[in-house]
Order: sequence, then structure tokens, then C-alpha cells
Amino acid sequence: MAYRISKSTFQTGLQCRKALWLKIHEPKLADPIPESRQAVFDAGNAVGELARSRFVGGVLVTEDYRQSTQALETTRQLLHDPPSAIFEAALQYGGVFVRPDALVAVGSGEWDLYEVKSSTKVKPENITDVAVQTWVLEGAGLKIRRTYLMHLDNTYVYPGGEYDLDLLFTAEDVTDRVRAFVAEVPVQVATLLMMLEGPLSGVRIGKHCDNPYTCAFFGHCHAFLPAQPVTALPRMGSDLLASLIADGIYSILDVPLDYAGLTSAQREVCEVARSGEPRFVGDIKRTLASLSYPIHFLDFETFMSALPLYEGTRPYQQIPFQWSDHVLLQDGTLTHGEFLFQEQADPRVAFIENLIATLGVSGSVIVYSSFEKSRLGDLARDLPQNATAIRAIQDRLFDLMPAIAKHVRHPDCLGSVSIKVVLPSLVGELSYDGLAISDGNTASRLYLQYQTGQMTSVQQAQLFSDLLEYCGMDTLAMVRLLEALRAAS
Repeated sequence: MAYRISKSTFQTGLQCRKALWLKIHEPKLADPIPESRQAVFDAGNAVGELARSRFVGGVLVTEDYRQSTQALETTRQLLHDPPSAIFEAALQYGGVFVRPDALVAVGSGEWDLYEVKSSTKVKPENITDVAVQTWVLEGAGLKIRRTYLMHLDNTYVYPGGEYDLDLLFTAEDVTDRVRAFVAEVPVQVATLLMMLEGPLSGVRIGKHCDNPYTCAFFGHCHAFLPAQPVTALPRMGSDLLASLIADGIYSILDVPLDYAGLTSAQREVCEVARSGEPRFVGDIKRTLASLSYPIHFLDFETFMSALPLYEGTRPYQQIPFQWSDHVLLQDGTLTHGEFLFQEQADPRVAFIENLIATLGVSGSVIVYSSFEKSRLGDLARDLPQNATAIRAIQDRLFDLMPAIAKHVRHPDCLGSVSIKVVLPSLVGELSYDGLAISDGNTASRLYLQYQTGQMTSVQQAQLFSDLLEYCGMDTLAMVRLLEALRAAS
């Protein structure tokens, strides 16, 4: 049978031919679409719809992916008497079907092609995306003058009210980069279509499995790996992974310590995993000597929106809305304070004012990674009335993650210093298992839904309860990790 691919499946084939074959022949083997990925799709759709407003008089081809034949006919009719712009036009050529975001008439029968992305910069995969569309459009008889990648400008500061679309969006002319790849498109298309006619390709797993996108068949293709897979080695490069897989070495436990290409850090991970025994290295007491009481253990939760929601914010700006603070006194007393903004409004002022009052002016403030310091920097920039107090907090921060990385070697961590991995390894009775919210991405996604009015009152109440439990676990985890480090010193 003759196969037809789309611009998205063309991109899939460029990343991995096996993934394209599976998508066409065995789609049921794909991983379930995670809610986080669906949220990205939804954000992209919202950005794409808003971008159309930049082209006055444009007409949308409304037929969806199930109505491709009708969409082709609607597009043919529009091209017979063209409007100033056509959105989601449907065209096909050479076995490829495309729906360009915007075709803008520029006179003399020529068109400019605009591809809209919700990202904030042009990426290499965007160029091949626009190139295959250009090839199809010109093959179908259109004259394409210039091609543009329209994306969000993350320097745009939202003043409130309606968006200034000329400032919110940047349209980068990518014509030269696109033209450089268009010549390769027919060869790539022919190769992919021929591949679909044959049996499943024997492509091995590798770094291409999640670059530039996480493959829809990632779980299926990685199912053969054991519990301690070589893919977990830190800073794994493409060449090393390909070599290990080709040699039939799938488990970290089976990697020879003298294997060519291993870094000293990777070799240490293999050695510790093989020993099965945790190690504490270096002078831990010296690392922790700067801590002073009362010791605060601080964690933030933030959310972000592609399209800024509040005056004075930018696309994708991280907006803090929650903190947790466990406080350890010198006599061993442990208390807990917390804040969660529970209004559909800008949370930043209430967030920082409550935090400043809670942290006071003395004692160390332990965090896990540089994330909190960066967010405090954002708040100091945006809320200058609080900048002095914020910078004083920044001066008190102590990052526990580098201390863990410097001193802890555990067979269950496999070189990872993620708190979700380190906590159950060092503090067996404490973990994130069973929490309704167990990671920051989920917290961020759900809070955005709340802020944009997508939750019932019952859902809101449950969300607030789950968020408080999750954020509190983050700071309690740091308390227990500090105890584990001190016990090992």
C-alpha cells in the first residue's frame, strides 16, 4: 500500500526510523500521553490561535485531522480566490501532507510561510519542520517567497490588558537555513516511505530516543533493560551508550571497570553499584561547618504560563506561589511553617512578604539546588521594595545538593543527586511514594489550571491539600538528609 506522512511524522522519521515505523504499523505500542505533554500541546494551541490575530483578514481552514480530504478541497477553493492569509491550509505532495500555521499573501502570486511555536527561540528541529512544508507547498504549485519562525519573546513584559502581539511575538526569517535543507527533503521522504514498505528496522536505543523529543515508544523500546540500566550512568554520551548496547552490556553491574570511554565519575558509579555498599567521602564536617541556628529548610513551588497572566511578568516566567519552611533549633526542636497562595491573582507580593517575616534575619537557610536563589533574584528584580530583604535571604542560603554530590556514593542512586532518589536511599522510612503530587512539574501544571479557572471548588480544595503535603515533604526530606550527613561525618 502507498503510505502518506505528515510534517510531524516526517520529524519522527528524522529522529528515529523505527519510531516512524511503529507509529504507522503498531501505534498501540506507544506510551500513554502524559498529562505534562498534553499541557505542552494545549499551550502550543493557545499560542497558535493568538498568533493568527497578527494577520488581519486571514481565513482558517476549520476541518480537523479526521477530515483531510475536505480540508484539501477547502484549501483549493481558498487558493482560487485567495484571502490575505490562510491558516491551517491543507496541501499534499510527494506522499507528504502538511497544514502550515499561516500562509500570508505578499502579491504577485507569492506567499510567505509562518510556522508558529510556543518556544522562545528557533531550534534545529524547527528548520527541518519548515523545510518539509516548503517542499510540499512548492511541489503543490505555490510560490514561497520567505519563511519565518514565529515564537514568543521572553523579554516581553506584560503591561496588563490586551497583549501587544508585535512585542509578544518575534518572527525570525529562517529562509536561508530552510533553503539549505529543502534539497535534502525529497531524498529523506523517499527513504522514509520506502522504509515503511518493509519490515521493522533494527534501530538500537540511544541518545536519539529523547532528542530532540522523548519518543512516543520510549517505554516499548527500553523494556528489555534491567533495573540498573547503563542508560542511568551520569553524563552518558551517544558514543559510549551505542558501544555498550552493541557489546550487549545492559546493566551497570556488568560494565567492566576498564571499559573504554568511561569517565572517572561513571567508573565510580559502576564500582559502587557493584559493591552494594554506600560510601561517604571527604570532610563532611568541614562542608557543614558554616551552618548556624536556627536552620531553616526552604522549598518553593512555582508555575509558569506561556502567555503571561499578570502585569509585569514575562512568557514562561516562573511565578512562586508556595513555600515550606522546616526550622531546626539548636536544642533539636523542629517546627514547620508554610504558605500557599489560594486566590486567582498574582501571588508574588503575598508570597515574599510572608517569607521575609517567617525567615527573620538570622540562621542558615538550606535549599536543594540553586532554584530558590534564582527565584529570589527574580522577585528582587520585580519587587524592588523588597529587594534589600530578599538579597539578605540570598546571602544566608546553603545548597545541600552539592554537599550530597560531594560526599555521598550510594549504590541505589547510580550517581543521581535528585532528592527523589537520594531520600529513600539514605532515609529508608521516608519517600515520595503515595503522594498525590510527587514532583514539581505536576504541582506547576495543576496550579496553572487553578489560576486559569479550570478547576471546580472541590478540585481546588483537594489541590491545596495535596500541594501542602508535597511541599512539606520536600523540606522534611532536607531535614532528614542533613541528619544523615551529620551521622556519617
